[in-house]
Amino acid sequence: MLLFAHVGLALATARLYNRLDLLFLALGSILPDIIDKPLGLLLFGSPNMGRTFAHTLLFLLILGAISLRLRDIRLASLTWGVLVHLILDSMWSSPVILLWPLLGGFPPAPYLDTLTYLQILLSGLEEPGILIPELLGLGYILILVYLKRGLIWAEIKRLLRRPEKGTGTGSA
Repeated sequence: MLLFAHVGLALATARLYNRLDLLFLALGSILPDIIDKPLGLLLFGSPNMGRTFAHTLLFLLILGAISLRLRDIRLASLTWGVLVHLILDSMWSSPVILLWPLLGGFPPAPYLDTLTYLQILLSGLEEPGILIPELLGLGYILILVYLKRGLIWAEIKRLLRRPEKGTGTGSA
C-alpha cells in the first residue's frame, strides 16, 4: 500500500467511531512508514528495510497502553491509525516482523538504492491489489474534503488572519 490507501482507508474507518481525531488518525496511518523508512535507510543502509520497529505488535501495544493510560483521544486515534496501517500492510504474513523480538531479529532485505526502491513501489500500481485500495483511499479523501470544505476554508482563513493592531500582548 502507498499513501492514499493508508490515509484514505484509515479515515474511512473513523465512521465506526466518530469521536476519533481525523488529523491524528491520518498521521497514525502513515506513522510506521514515517519511522521505519528513514530508520531502515540509516540503520540497515537500504530503504528496502522499511518494515522494522514501527511495524511491530510491540510498537502498537506500547502506543495503545500510553493512550489508555492518558485517556487521550488524539493518542487513541494515532494508535487506531497504526493498527489500520499494519492491517493494510498484511503484517500477519510477516510474523518475524510483527512479533519482533519474539521470533528473532528483522529479516534482511536485498539492498536497493532509493531510486530503484521508488520505481518498484510505483510499479506496484500495475497490480489491482495495490491500485484498487489506492483509488478507494484517494476517492474517500476527496469526498471527505468536499464534505468538510466549509470547515477547511474556515480553518485556512483563521490561520491566515492577521492579528489586529492593538490586540497584541506586547508592553506599552
